[in-house]
This record gives sequence, structure tokens and C-alpha cells, in this order.
Amino acid sequence: MGNIIKKIGWFIKEEKKMYTLLLFLLLMIALISLLPAKVLGLAIDTIVSGGLNAQTLFYLVGALILLPISRYFFSMVYNYLVNVEGQKLAFKLRKKYLNHLFELDSKFYEQYEKGDLIARVTNDLDAITMAATSLLEGIIFNIGLILFAIGIMSVTISWKLTLISVAIMPVGITILNMIRNKKRKYVKIHREIYAEMTEKILESVEGQKTIRAYVQEENDLERQKKAVIRDIESWRYIVKYENWFNPLFEIIYGISYILAFGFGVYYIIMQEMTLGGLITFVSYIGLLYGPITSIGGIFTQINNATISVDRFDEIMKQTPTVFDEVNSLPIVSFNELTFKNVTFQYPFDSAPVIKDINLTIKKGQTIGIVGPTGSGKSTLIRQLLREFNVTEGEILIDGKSIQNYKIEHIRQIVGYVPQAHILFRRQVDENILIGNPKASIEQLDKAVKIADFEKDLLFLQNGMHTMVGESGVSLSGGQKQRLSIARALIKDPEILILDDSLSAVDAKTEDNIIKHLKAFRENKTNIIVAHRFSAIKDADIILVLQGGKITQQGKHDQLINEDGWYKIQFVEQMTMR
Repeated sequence: MGNIIKKIGWFIKEEKKMYTLLLFLLLMIALISLLPAKVLGLAIDTIVSGGLNAQTLFYLVGALILLPISRYFFSMVYNYLVNVEGQKLAFKLRKKYLNHLFELDSKFYEQYEKGDLIARVTNDLDAITMAATSLLEGIIFNIGLILFAIGIMSVTISWKLTLISVAIMPVGITILNMIRNKKRKYVKIHREIYAEMTEKILESVEGQKTIRAYVQEENDLERQKKAVIRDIESWRYIVKYENWFNPLFEIIYGISYILAFGFGVYYIIMQEMTLGGLITFVSYIGLLYGPITSIGGIFTQINNATISVDRFDEIMKQTPTVFDEVNSLPIVSFNELTFKNVTFQYPFDSAPVIKDINLTIKKGQTIGIVGPTGSGKSTLIRQLLREFNVTEGEILIDGKSIQNYKIEHIRQIVGYVPQAHILFRRQVDENILIGNPKASIEQLDKAVKIADFEKDLLFLQNGMHTMVGESGVSLSGGQKQRLSIARALIKDPEILILDDSLSAVDAKTEDNIIKHLKAFRENKTNIIVAHRFSAIKDADIILVLQGGKITQQGKHDQLINEDGWYKIQFVEQMTMR
């Protein structure tokens, strides 16, 4: 519990006035909950003693009516305020979590799966929110009710009977705590299995087109079923420990009742207690059952919240390996970009992907990059996005290390179109404007024209306002590519990177896009990764990557006249036409 309070202490401190008010309301509700039994005991003693008259009847009935109304009012105010606090905390935690996710680099996202990250921002944060709100009610109200009840039973009725009948109850709570502590490890395992199940369902939803295309619905459903069953099985271990508690406490509570009745009758005979006092006492014993069993539930919530806090904290403690230095420099343009002996190995790979790369790119040049699949083409150009730090060597911008510049500024001058085209469930124009939300209509039209997307608008139901399905499901492969290119172009970036982004368009469309790039991006740098040589034949420099190394470099005419991979592949492509 201390760990939970420590982690959300900043919120409790921010909302200390509200928490003070909530504490007052809970104590009032707990106190009012005990008064009807006391009034009932007084009524019985009044009737037995023959002191009942119109005035006492009025007071007794009035009290029995007023008390539930008062409790309803306090409960209504409390429930409203605690829900407001819960939503406020949930918002702040999710905002903090999501902001932190955007601060982390690609190494982090290779380590954690999407399903796991989603589980932490949903189930785990819900458990933490519950700990900060409903646990307040569970602890303050229930403990307050227990203490008030025991106090009234001891002081106003019989301290001896209270000691005899109530002392056995802590035994049940102690045993419960022992059981709960053993259960914690199973809750943690269950959270991990739940995250795996979420990841599997996400995979099935995202890959539903491929699953249908290969008629794998039954096989995929079977894998989903196994993931769900594993989740259910992991929960059964937790339920097993829960089942130990309720029957155990029922027995202990029954013994407490028997002791209260037995010794209570004896004290009445000995004239140490009145009948009304015994009825009030037994009523309080009944009232204690709910709070004490609720405390058992509180321990469950504390266990769950403790695990959730640890899982949440695990993410929040992650730090990026790529970050801005204190004195990082701004950048809006450049004249020369240099790769100097650059070697890069992904954090979880066993060997480098690119090795000893030496390359100079001048502003305004168009660079073509070709090579066999897996040769490191995408890895090479992604170094400009600073997703990772290079393993060896350095990348220089105008003679200064790329690490000296602000990461945000570096990414601002780069327009990157990846192989996997990520589109959002928004309108066509909204998807493009992600590249530059402040762009004018003229800039939007220009980007669409350069990407050769104008002709596609005629076939879309609402033109630029057509809703793009999730992941671009309503568009063809070529349309997705051109829409992604338009999104990068609307930034008017200093460096445009097309990472095999023309593979799904026909030859004429590809030719149109290349011509538009030449016409509209004068004095801007273009880097084009392609498999079709037609896309890069007019480049200022063409690089051939093989096995992570530059094996050939030059213009198209130069490369087709020298023996090597480029000439062989060019001849093959010409033969296939």
C-alpha cells in the first residue's frame, strides 16, 4: 500500500483539499451508518421500560427517517466527487504515460509488444486509479465503521462482550493476508498472459485481410482460442485462492455471533445488559461483517494495484538512448551531409546491418539507392531520422555531428515515406495534413499534384473529404503510397526520403512523380530507395549496397558500363520488359 501511495502521492498532494473533504464525508457516512442500530436499541428499551409516549415516539421515528436521508445525501456528494477525482487521475496518468511513450526511441519499441503496452495503459492504469479513489472509501469507510462500532459497543454496551465476540475476527483477517500474499505472484503472471492475448487479438484484427486471403480463419481462430483459454486458466489460480477466504470467514463470523448471543443472554440474566443493548450489539456484529469482508477485497485491490504500479513504473523508468544534449543546436537547412565510417547494428541483432559507410550528399542532389533484399538500404537512410545512435563512426551535417542538433529539428527537415504506409482513420486531406497541419490549400494541392494523386480524387466518393478506413483499408496499394508521399511533400522538407515508395505504382505514374520531383523540388535533396532502376536512373549519385556495404557508386551511364551487380540487374530488368 505504501508503494501505491508513494507513486500517486503527487496527485494526492495536488488534490489534498478534495481528499480532506472526501475523508470527512466518509467518516460522516460511517458514523451515520451506525446510528440506526443505536436508535433501535433505545426504542426497544423505552418500550420495555414503559416510557414510550407521543413525544418519544416522534423523536424515535424522526431519527429513523432522518438518518437514511442524511446518509443518502452524503453518499451522493461523495460518489460524485470521487468519480470526478478518479477521472482526473486517469486522464493525468494516461497523458503522462503516452507522452513518455513518444519520448522513447525505437530500441524500446523493439523490446515491448503493442498488446503489452495497451494492457498497461488500460487494465493497469485502471487498477492504479481504483487504488487512488475506491481504496480510500474501502480503507477509511470500512476501518472507520469498524472502529466506531467497536467503540460504541465497548463504551455504551459492554466492553467484556465486545472483547469476547470481536477478538476472534482478526484471526480471519490474518489468515486472509497470508493467502493474498501468495496470490500476488499469480496475478503478475496473469497480467503477462493477458498482454499476450491482447497482442494476438490485435495481430488478428490488423492482419484480417491476409488471413482471409489465405483461408486461415479457422487456424487463426484456434490460436485466438488457445490464447483466451490460457488467459482463463491463469485466472483460475487466482480464483482458487479467493475460494479459500469466504468459507473460512463465514465460520469465524458464525462463531462471533454465537459468542455474542450466548454471553449476551448471560449478561442480561446478570442484569449487566438490557435487551435493547443486546439487540443493538448483535446489530453491530451484523454491520461488522460487510466492512471486514470488504477489507479482504481491499487487499485484493492492493495486490492488483501494486503489480500495476510496478508494471507502470517499469515503462516510466525507461529512458531513451537517443536524446538531445543540453546545448543541442537548431537546424533548418544544410549544405552537406556526410557519413564517415558509419557502422550500425540493431540492439538485439548479432551482427551489423551496414558496415563502414562513407558517403557525402550535397544539398540539391538526388541520391538513388539500390541493392539486393536485406542489403541494408532502409537501415542506411533511417540513420537520418535518428531512431538509433550509430554503432561506430559518425554522421556529420555541415561538419558537425548529427548528435549536436535537436532531434525534433532533424526530423523536421526530413520527409520520410516508409515501406509500410501507416494511414489513419481520417479524411484524405486530414491524413495528408499530418505532415504539416498549418499548410494552406495551395500547399495541399501542390503536394497532391507532385504525388500524382489528383486523378485518384475523381474515383473517391467524397474526393479529399473521403474517409480513409483504418490502416488505409479503403485504398489500393498505389493510392496508399501516393497519399503517404503527399503527406511527406506537404512539409516541403529539405530532405525527402522515398523508401521503396514507388513499388505499387505503374510505370507511367512513377515517371510522373519523378518528373514532378525534378520540377518542384529544385535545390532540395531527394533520396530514393528503389528496386526498379527507372526510378533512380536520373539520380546524381546511385549507390549499390550489398551485404551492408557500398560496392558501387556513380551515375547510371557509368554503372551500366562497368561489371557488377548494377549492370547485371539492369540487363535483367530490360529483358523482362
